[in-house]
Amino acid sequence: MNPGQPDRDRLDALAADQRGLFTRAQALSCGFSTLRIRTKVQAGDWSPVVRDVFADRGLPVTPRLRDVAAQLALPGAVLAGPSAARWHGWEVPSTETFVAFPGRRPRLRHVHVVPVDLPATDICTVDQQQVTTPSRTVFDCARLLPDGAASALLATALQECWTTMPDLATRIRDATGRHGTPRLVRLVRMVALGNRTAAQKLAGKLLQRAGIWGWSPHEPISDRWGLIGLGDLVFPEAKLVIELGIDELEPAPLRERHTRLAAAGWTVVSYSWTDLTTRPSDLVAELRQHLDRLTPVRW
Repeated sequence: MNPGQPDRDRLDALAADQRGLFTRAQALSCGFSTLRIRTKVQAGDWSPVVRDVFADRGLPVTPRLRDVAAQLALPGAVLAGPSAARWHGWEVPSTETFVAFPGRRPRLRHVHVVPVDLPATDICTVDQQQVTTPSRTVFDCARLLPDGAASALLATALQECWTTMPDLATRIRDATGRHGTPRLVRLVRMVALGNRTAAQKLAGKLLQRAGIWGWSPHEPISDRWGLIGLGDLVFPEAKLVIELGIDELEPAPLRERHTRLAAAGWTVVSYSWTDLTTRPSDLVAELRQHLDRLTPVRW
């Protein structure tokens, strides 16, 4: 670098570690004067991404790049809500940037700043960026997204075990009295009702993660009079069938089916969506006990 000339190589090195971005303060530290910075911006050589954060001409400004720029503009900010969901790899119908930042809410164009001081347990690192944990991200997205998108994300989050009903209940209780909490309660209650398909997917994931195998979904079960029905999750060797969402069935057909299953030597256990989402560990332990009791011993 010539004496009195800006150190472009040093600025490039800083930008390389920040996905091509650099701040006004970094440019000044590399010898660019305030006048030179203004000239670069006016000429279109440097594009402002958010306040005092720039990119060289031609660098595409994507939602993820704006997320990074927001954190450069607000050191200590944590990507939250839809922004955090993006970095976790979830599909959400939002390209806006959301950050959690303690203290007074600063004004940043194109950035939504949520004034909250997050506990360390709600923060994790994804691809070198500070983002909220999956469970916190689900909670924030449910508050920030429109009803349809929020409900869809809540249902997927419970199926994928990104969060649990007890965790959501605790967060809602802590948010009592804040704007939007009654709406969140309504959405969670709707999702908590679940449905048969969602329950089957979640139960299957719980069994797989617990290392429990030997079951088949939608397995037909018959006796000498013909087909009894399709079992939601069936362990043929143990003659154990798991039924999910049985509250959707009429009581009389349900009793008849259980009578035929018992006469044919089958054991039936029934779980609701609430069971799956609020006590998954207990559910897995119960199933292990049933399987230990019912699986034939091989000599």
